[in-house]
Amino acid sequence: MKRGLLFLVLIAAFSGCKVREKKPAAAVVKEEAPRNVEKPIVNSVAGKYNFVDSTSARVFIKTHITLLGEKMSMEKLNESFRVQWALQTDFGIREKISTGKLAFTPEFARPSGDSYLLSFDIPRIKEYTGGILLVEFIHPASGTKFSYDMAVDFTAKRSNTRYEIYKSLSYEVPDFQSYIYSGESFVIKSLKPSAEPLFLIRYRNNAKPALSPMSGTKRAAESEFEIAETLEIKDRVPLTLAETGMYVLTQNPEDVKDGYGFLVVDKRYPRDTRPETLKEALVYMSTSKEIESSATYDSGKDAMDMYFLNLAKGDQELARKIIRSYYKRIEEANEFFTTYKEGWKTDKGMVYVIMGPPARVQRNRTREVWLYSQSRNTSEIIYTFYKKPNVFSEQNYELVRYPEYSAFWYPYVESWRTGKAAE
Repeated sequence: MKRGLLFLVLIAAFSGCKVREKKPAAAVVKEEAPRNVEKPIVNSVAGKYNFVDSTSARVFIKTHITLLGEKMSMEKLNESFRVQWALQTDFGIREKISTGKLAFTPEFARPSGDSYLLSFDIPRIKEYTGGILLVEFIHPASGTKFSYDMAVDFTAKRSNTRYEIYKSLSYEVPDFQSYIYSGESFVIKSLKPSAEPLFLIRYRNNAKPALSPMSGTKRAAESEFEIAETLEIKDRVPLTLAETGMYVLTQNPEDVKDGYGFLVVDKRYPRDTRPETLKEALVYMSTSKEIESSATYDSGKDAMDMYFLNLAKGDQELARKIIRSYYKRIEEANEFFTTYKEGWKTDKGMVYVIMGPPARVQRNRTREVWLYSQSRNTSEIIYTFYKKPNVFSEQNYELVRYPEYSAFWYPYVESWRTGKAAE
């Protein structure tokens, strides 16, 4: 039996794997449509914003919409959809600060690969520290409405409310990818040229996998990163970063409370075929003894092969099935949840890897609740993530941990170990 067989299968599986664009966090809310009507599907929506000046902010929305699995033309979208936005004081609050309408026309929209990019301005209200922007895609023919919302910080304290990453100086819409590839050129720019000082601090990425849902231990984000160097940069000047790691954009390198953290990764990301990091990701489905045992191998590839063969009791086909499914989840977690560290290492990423996408999501400004369906005779499994901004990111969410989760968590882990969870 060749030890390298499974690892080669893993690489082959990744090379043919297509990342799904739809996020599990259910940012898009769907309503039932009448029968016998061809219903377009809003597969994904993502949003960013930057302040233009003291009176307004520019919003950028990226959306992917299909009809019967095919991309819709801008003309068809404009005929089919009404798009409107409302700026309100908080989630679920009907008090509206400002409203407006959009259209899939050159004034507001442009194609971008398989998606469309919309941009529009909203007012910056001095009386409020923040608000919730709600964007609705309404399809009157089917009676369907797709909704997307995001928080807007009117204080503009974070650097990424004033500066964003663009693929090049000529791009008018920021990059929606949550990471940057090493060796590729990009620019950091504001909507209006600025001479303010800017710095990039590179940290060595020592981020550890998320603690289990039952853990009573706490871990400070700052403890997982070590400053490697500080670079002074300029607005609108092209950059190329050769070193991978976590970078923080800041105007004050002595106190990065305004910081915006992002990853610089190699070309394989969000996939990974390195045995060392693939082995690390097994922590969510492994016992302490298995982790210790894998450390005794000189080769990460040998450790991986033996681990899965032992799980599958020598059944190579079952081992291949577990490998493909588990690392597909790792890849998806990287795509969906990467912020200042790899997506699979975040609390959301950990739950997603083991449990899969939630059946329902409830959100407000401070928390996100994932609900997983069980049988009719048992209650839903609920995971609550509270928004915990840190010096690296405003989008950091931490799971509320309970010892009682063990009753749900371990059976799901066991289903991975036996291959029952594998697709």
